[in-house]
Amino acid sequence: MPAAAIFGTPDPFARYRATLMVHGKLIGGIPKAPDTIKKWIESRIKGGADLPLQELWNETVEAMGEAASFGEVTAAVASEMQGGNGFKTVDGQLVYEGRCMKAALKEAANIAYPGTEWPGRPAKIRKGLKNYLAETVFVVEDAIGLGVSEPSGTEQRIKHVMTPQGPRSSIGVVDYVEDPKLSFTVEVLDGCIKDEVWGRLWTALERGGIGSDRARGDGQCELIDWVPS
Repeated sequence: MPAAAIFGTPDPFARYRATLMVHGKLIGGIPKAPDTIKKWIESRIKGGADLPLQELWNETVEAMGEAASFGEVTAAVASEMQGGNGFKTVDGQLVYEGRCMKAALKEAANIAYPGTEWPGRPAKIRKGLKNYLAETVFVVEDAIGLGVSEPSGTEQRIKHVMTPQGPRSSIGVVDYVEDPKLSFTVEVLDGCIKDEVWGRLWTALERGGIGSDRARGDGQCELIDWVPS
């Protein structure tokens, strides 16, 4: 039994049902199992890999020597790659985690209203919207279904990183879902965030996107519904 029922107090939360439509690719951010990466490399090499992966494979073979087995080379190539990311599966469906959606809301709040001022800020509150939201806004669902049981595809991506030895290019593998629609519930303590603020916050989130690899423009989305529930 919830506390409000035990103590006979009003429920302090306002609830909204939000629906987001991702335009393009939503990139998974959950590390994939090493065996999954190895199988992907094996299939790519046997099927005729593209140049970056083939170059890494050739370099690994040369470094390990001709005595190395196919499996040994595959394991070594996998260790050289920047891992691989995908999605969690819950009840046979790929999901985007509620904690990640809340993190996206916090990031958008920081972009939309940096500092400590925002329209309708309670007089006694001195913290910024990002920190205030972290304590008063909650995504109910732990797992938000993406409506599919398998990713739309797997993509190889070249990443440029700076290391102590200087700039270096690395290969990563990501799963993606094309154009998913996500529906979830947002709880707001005392309903204290005005529509004006929500509008600016959601607009910032739409442009910034959700999921991984947002710097590439992936995960940009549109809020298509926001109704009290």
